[in-house]
Amino acid sequence: MSLLSGVEISNDCLTAYKNLVFTRGAAKPTFIIYRISDDEQSIIVEDTSTEKDYEVFLQKLTSAVDAEGKHAPRYAVYDVEYDLEEGRRAATVFITWMPDSTSTRTRMLYASTTEQLRRALNVRVSIHADDPHDIEWKAIMSHMLGRRI
Repeated sequence: MSLLSGVEISNDCLTAYKNLVFTRGAAKPTFIIYRISDDEQSIIVEDTSTEKDYEVFLQKLTSAVDAEGKHAPRYAVYDVEYDLEEGRRAATVFITWMPDSTSTRTRMLYASTTEQLRRALNVRVSIHADDPHDIEWKAIMSHMLGRRI
Protein backbone atom coordinates (compact mmCIF):
# COMPACT_ATOMS: atom_id res chain seq x y z
CA MET A 1 0.00 0.00 0.00
CA SER A 2 1.57 3.29 -1.12
CA LEU A 3 0.96 6.56 0.68
CA LEU A 4 0.88 10.13 -0.63
CA SER A 5 4.26 10.68 1.02
CA GLY A 6 5.74 7.97 -1.17
CA VAL A 7 6.24 5.73 1.88
CA GLU A 8 4.60 2.31 1.63
CA ILE A 9 3.05 0.30 4.43
CA SER A 10 4.65 -3.13 4.24
CA ASN A 11 2.41 -6.20 4.32
CA ASP A 12 4.28 -7.28 7.46
CA CYS A 13 2.73 -4.29 9.27
CA LEU A 14 -0.78 -5.47 8.50
CA THR A 15 0.02 -9.12 9.22
CA ALA A 16 1.54 -8.27 12.61
CA TYR A 17 -1.51 -6.20 13.51
CA LYS A 18 -3.93 -8.96 12.49
CA ASN A 19 -1.89 -11.31 14.68
CA LEU A 20 -2.31 -8.92 17.63
CA VAL A 21 -6.07 -8.64 17.07
CA PHE A 22 -6.96 -12.24 16.28
CA THR A 23 -4.51 -14.38 18.30
CA ARG A 24 -5.67 -15.66 21.69
CA GLY A 25 -3.82 -17.12 24.63
CA ALA A 26 -0.17 -16.86 25.64
CA ALA A 27 0.99 -16.33 22.04
CA LYS A 28 -1.12 -13.16 21.69
CA PRO A 29 1.12 -10.12 21.10
CA THR A 30 0.59 -7.20 23.45
CA PHE A 31 2.30 -4.56 21.34
CA ILE A 32 3.90 -3.79 17.99
CA ILE A 33 6.41 -1.03 17.31
CA TYR A 34 6.67 0.30 13.75
CA ARG A 35 9.18 2.64 12.13
CA ILE A 36 9.98 4.14 8.77
CA SER A 37 12.79 2.20 7.10
CA ASP A 38 16.26 3.73 6.81
CA ASP A 39 15.75 4.29 3.08
CA GLU A 40 12.45 6.08 3.89
CA GLN A 41 10.55 3.92 1.40
CA SER A 42 8.33 1.91 3.74
CA ILE A 43 6.87 1.51 7.20
CA ILE A 44 8.16 -1.69 8.76
CA VAL A 45 7.72 -3.71 11.94
CA GLU A 46 10.56 -3.05 14.36
CA ASP A 47 9.37 -5.16 17.27
CA THR A 48 6.42 -7.25 18.38
CA SER A 49 6.09 -8.77 21.82
CA THR A 50 3.87 -10.79 24.13
CA GLU A 51 5.38 -8.96 27.14
CA LYS A 52 2.54 -7.87 29.45
CA ASP A 53 4.54 -5.31 31.46
CA TYR A 54 3.64 -1.85 30.11
CA GLU A 55 6.91 -0.41 31.43
CA VAL A 56 8.88 -2.78 29.16
CA PHE A 57 6.88 -1.51 26.17
CA LEU A 58 7.34 2.12 27.23
CA GLN A 59 11.10 1.64 27.62
CA LYS A 60 11.43 0.04 24.17
CA LEU A 61 9.36 2.76 22.53
CA THR A 62 11.01 5.76 24.16
CA SER A 63 14.57 4.44 23.86
CA ALA A 64 14.38 3.86 20.10
CA VAL A 65 17.30 5.42 18.22
CA ASP A 66 18.11 6.11 14.59
CA ALA A 67 21.24 5.10 12.66
CA GLU A 68 23.11 8.04 14.21
CA GLY A 69 22.18 7.04 17.77
CA LYS A 70 19.70 9.91 18.26
CA HIS A 71 16.28 9.38 19.83
CA ALA A 72 13.89 8.45 17.04
CA PRO A 73 10.14 8.60 16.41
CA ARG A 74 8.07 5.45 16.20
CA TYR A 75 4.51 4.29 15.74
CA ALA A 76 3.10 1.65 18.05
CA VAL A 77 -0.06 -0.25 18.79
CA TYR A 78 -0.69 -1.50 22.30
CA ASP A 79 -3.47 -3.83 23.43
CA VAL A 80 -4.76 -2.12 26.58
CA GLU A 81 -6.75 -4.18 29.08
CA TYR A 82 -8.44 -2.43 31.98
CA ASP A 83 -11.27 -2.82 34.48
CA LEU A 84 -14.45 -0.79 34.80
CA GLU A 85 -17.31 -1.25 37.22
CA GLU A 86 -19.20 -2.98 34.38
CA GLY A 87 -16.36 -5.46 33.84
CA ARG A 88 -13.07 -5.98 32.05
CA ARG A 89 -12.44 -4.03 28.84
CA ALA A 90 -9.84 -4.12 26.10
CA ALA A 91 -8.94 -1.71 23.34
CA THR A 92 -6.09 -1.21 20.93
CA VAL A 93 -4.36 2.17 21.09
CA PHE A 94 -2.32 3.68 18.26
CA ILE A 95 0.59 5.74 19.60
CA THR A 96 2.73 8.17 17.66
CA TRP A 97 5.99 8.74 19.57
CA MET A 98 7.78 11.92 18.48
CA PRO A 99 10.72 12.88 20.74
CA ASP A 100 11.36 16.63 20.98
CA SER A 101 14.83 16.15 19.47
CA THR A 102 13.39 14.80 16.18
CA SER A 103 14.51 16.82 13.16
CA THR A 104 11.90 18.84 11.30
CA ARG A 105 12.36 16.73 8.15
CA THR A 106 11.81 13.45 10.03
CA ARG A 107 8.93 14.96 11.98
CA MET A 108 7.23 15.91 8.69
CA LEU A 109 7.81 12.44 7.20
CA TYR A 110 6.23 10.73 10.20
CA ALA A 111 3.39 13.27 10.33
CA SER A 112 2.57 12.68 6.67
CA THR A 113 2.21 8.93 7.18
CA THR A 114 0.63 8.68 10.64
CA GLU A 115 -3.02 8.90 9.66
CA GLN A 116 -2.67 6.49 6.71
CA LEU A 117 -1.06 3.84 8.91
CA ARG A 118 -3.67 4.30 11.64
CA ARG A 119 -6.47 3.94 9.08
CA ALA A 120 -4.84 0.93 7.40
CA LEU A 121 -4.75 -0.77 10.79
CA ASN A 122 -8.27 0.47 11.58
CA VAL A 123 -7.37 1.63 15.09
CA ARG A 124 -9.84 4.15 16.50
CA VAL A 125 -8.05 5.37 19.63
CA SER A 126 -4.96 7.44 18.90
CA ILE A 127 -2.46 9.24 21.13
CA HIS A 128 0.35 11.56 20.04
CA ALA A 129 3.26 11.79 22.47
CA ASP A 130 6.23 14.17 22.51
CA ASP A 131 7.21 13.39 26.09
CA PRO A 132 7.28 10.06 27.96
CA HIS A 133 4.80 11.50 30.48
CA ASP A 134 2.22 11.68 27.67
CA ILE A 135 2.15 7.88 27.51
CA GLU A 136 2.73 6.78 31.09
CA TRP A 137 0.26 4.10 32.16
CA LYS A 138 -1.88 6.54 34.15
CA ALA A 139 -2.12 8.85 31.10
CA ILE A 140 -3.18 5.91 28.92
CA MET A 141 -5.79 4.86 31.49
CA SER A 142 -7.06 8.42 31.83
CA HIS A 143 -7.45 8.56 28.06
CA MET A 144 -9.23 5.20 27.97
CA LEU A 145 -11.58 5.96 30.87
CA GLY A 146 -12.40 9.35 29.40
CA ARG A 147 -13.51 7.65 26.20
CA ARG A 148 -15.42 4.82 27.97
CA ILE A 149 -14.62 2.29 25.27
